Amino acid sequence: MCILHITNDYSGSKVYKNLVGELDNLGIPQIVYNPIKEKSRIGKNKIDLNVADSEIIYSHILNKTTDRIFYKQKIKKILKDIEAKIDLSKIKMIHAHTWYSDGGVAYLLSKKYSIPYIVTIRNSDLNVFQKYLIHERSFGCKILKNAKNVILIAASYKQRILSEPSLQKIKELLEMKLKVIPNGVDTFWIDKAENKLLEQKITFKFLYIGKFDSGKNVVNLVNAVKSINKDNKFCTMELVGGSGDDEPKILKKVKDYPKIFKYHGKVYDKEKLKEIFQSCDIFAMPSKNETFGLVYVEAMLQGIPILYTDKEGIDGFYEEKIGEKVNKQADMLEIQQALLKMMKNYNNYEIPIQKIIENHNWKNIALTYKKIYQ
Repeated sequence: MCILHITNDYSGSKVYKNLVGELDNLGIPQIVYNPIKEKSRIGKNKIDLNVADSEIIYSHILNKTTDRIFYKQKIKKILKDIEAKIDLSKIKMIHAHTWYSDGGVAYLLSKKYSIPYIVTIRNSDLNVFQKYLIHERSFGCKILKNAKNVILIAASYKQRILSEPSLQKIKELLEMKLKVIPNGVDTFWIDKAENKLLEQKITFKFLYIGKFDSGKNVVNLVNAVKSINKDNKFCTMELVGGSGDDEPKILKKVKDYPKIFKYHGKVYDKEKLKEIFQSCDIFAMPSKNETFGLVYVEAMLQGIPILYTDKEGIDGFYEEKIGEKVNKQADMLEIQQALLKMMKNYNNYEIPIQKIIENHNWKNIALTYKKIYQ
């Protein structure tokens, strides 16, 4: 059972590395194909695969110009490259890790070589491709119609997919194929999971970890924290991360309000990150769009309630009161009100640590995928 992973972002995210590594531990032969735009990505997230005939292929065949515009041309280019570099007679199943960029190639390969495939739907599929590539929606429908299973990383995406106008003619068929499988977290956070006693208090320390870009809505977040302090409620905020289009604005806030904001920069040391988590009371990331958001899970595994986004990322996975959610386009006032609500009701939140460990353990997730592949 040799699996071909088609994943345009293998070199950009550790999610795929962790899944591939655990599948390798289960003895599954895998070929990971990663088409890339920049040579600098070659070798990123590379791991040594122990199962015979397994390999990771980084193929520098894409560009940042025409491949962004001409979708069909791009997937046909990838198709030809796969045919040239991989013995497809060995492949028993294809896992396309995005609906459009990877799924389009899997669909064409399946038509030509009769290889079954599954496809995963992510943030960029719904919020970019399906939204803006109107002329490709009928092709997108064919990709899902012919897939054996359709994997959703976010539970909240199920209703969105089933209500998509271009998919109504296959709605019943699609509903039978849908499976919600979350991403896992690094074993460090599983091993270091820790309950936190959520006692009511007067002052709070908020935490944000991630890029400083507009998609994360971080400018409105820091403005909300600054505004809370006007009401004689002295609260502080730890900021971890950086880069992104909003970085200059965030760093100016840090400079202008040093008593409120502390900037750590990018922190890669997990023990240091754990210390930061443990020193804080509430994790807040009101992203406009989020496939999953592993940092929400990392925060909850440290016992911290979260501020998250309605119908995005972690939303829909847990019935417990894990925090508060805001709308996708939440402004400063909405975020401020949500944070104030969390401060007021702090001891009412419930973080189901054991359930989170079971749901986001890569070993368990790999076993789920093995069953699907079989």
